[in-house]
Amino acid sequence: MRKLTLLATLFAVAIMAVPASANVQTIKVSGAINQMFIWRNNFDFGRASSGEARQHLLAAQAHVDVDADLTDQISAGFSIFNERALEADSSTSTDLNLSRAFFVIRQMLYTPMTVTAGRHPFSYGNSLIIDSTGANNVAPGDSNLAGLANDLTGQTSQDAVRITFDYEPLVLELLFSKITPNTAAAAAEDNDDHDLYGINATWEANDDANSVVEAYFFASYNRATEGNATGPAIGKVDTIYTPGFRFSTTPIEGLNIQGELAHQGGTKADSSDADNQRRRHAYAAQLISNYEVPDGILPDEVGEMDPVLQYIFTYASGDSNTAGANCQGAGCSHETYTAWDPLYENQGGGTIYNSIFDLSNLIIHSISLQLNPMEDVTTKVSWHGLWRDNEVPGVSGVGSAGSTETFKSPNVSGGTQTLSVVGGEDFYGYEVDWETTYDYTEDFQIGVNFGIFNPGQVFNGRNNQAASQAIVNGNVAF
Repeated sequence: MRKLTLLATLFAVAIMAVPASANVQTIKVSGAINQMFIWRNNFDFGRASSGEARQHLLAAQAHVDVDADLTDQISAGFSIFNERALEADSSTSTDLNLSRAFFVIRQMLYTPMTVTAGRHPFSYGNSLIIDSTGANNVAPGDSNLAGLANDLTGQTSQDAVRITFDYEPLVLELLFSKITPNTAAAAAEDNDDHDLYGINATWEANDDANSVVEAYFFASYNRATEGNATGPAIGKVDTIYTPGFRFSTTPIEGLNIQGELAHQGGTKADSSDADNQRRRHAYAAQLISNYEVPDGILPDEVGEMDPVLQYIFTYASGDSNTAGANCQGAGCSHETYTAWDPLYENQGGGTIYNSIFDLSNLIIHSISLQLNPMEDVTTKVSWHGLWRDNEVPGVSGVGSAGSTETFKSPNVSGGTQTLSVVGGEDFYGYEVDWETTYDYTEDFQIGVNFGIFNPGQVFNGRNNQAASQAIVNGNVAF
């Protein structure tokens, strides 16, 4: 980490010294400080055997950004970031992380091509498939929030190269991201990196409905499962091929409708299979309806609050060939793996359910109402219902003491917890959230987030206590 800090310092000095040798147009120094009080209770639904049943944290996040436009065609930027729980003063709490370090070259080779290379944030569509935040609820190892509040990390960049071709109204982008470099060795058998490749095309129709169509293909190659001198001996590469498309249109004033559908193929490295590999065949879909009520429809006292109604349906398939009632064949060997891999989605941030459930084997219905009850204040009330795509294996209503599944846990060092589940059930539960933000000034914002998750029949009988949280934060930007 000292090397990263030294590198960042040298980069800053280099940028400041550029006017002596080049014509620098602008240099901008900015940043933010975010203070959070986090209160969480029963994120294990009362089981009290994985992590803390109650959690009170005072956490701080701070970053300094330096961005420079060297010419109209070349720019660069970097950020120094620190986040920690203030009462957990450990050796990692003082680390300064290089959360951004990239450059941008525009009109390369005198074409409409832009190259962005280095550690930087990016996203595609509604972040259902790929976002630079990385794996859901995983804070970097050098973050002091790892094992305390993984889902609230502010370090959301990936090491990637993006090549963008802007042929308006068509934008084509190529992506290469180094997810994990793993072992650094010259031997061929130690090629155990995890890489992500992608191509994304976006077309804007420029019609009255502001229609947008997006198509993509992402490929993930995880060679850490292949089996080598330092890795696990599964012996196969884990591959995920994800083609899909998304559309967005506004057919009438105030109503925006979006839809997305994606498929996953490839192979899953699986030591439980006779060949250590299972063929993938999974789906994900999402429908978003967002209605900003136009002026004049509602009474003035309500219309002045700019109400926005939203409904979101999200589907991610589960594995229909897991051991149990749905298993086919001896040990399910050679069976197709039908569970959706969440890859690098970034949705549902700040909610309880997003902290516990991966976006796989999941059906989510979300309804929300957003209002501006007074100037500079925004309030949003949301309801989320969660169901499994596949029922818990076993006889309906019967959940033996040995019926368990592994779920995420934001405040456990390993990041997971094991909870009892009831056979034959599919309703995880529902969550109600209330969020309010107050823009005190242009530079300072206060936010509060209250949520409660009531577990459903999947958990009832063993771990059925409601989970709750309150997050209060103050953020100043400069």
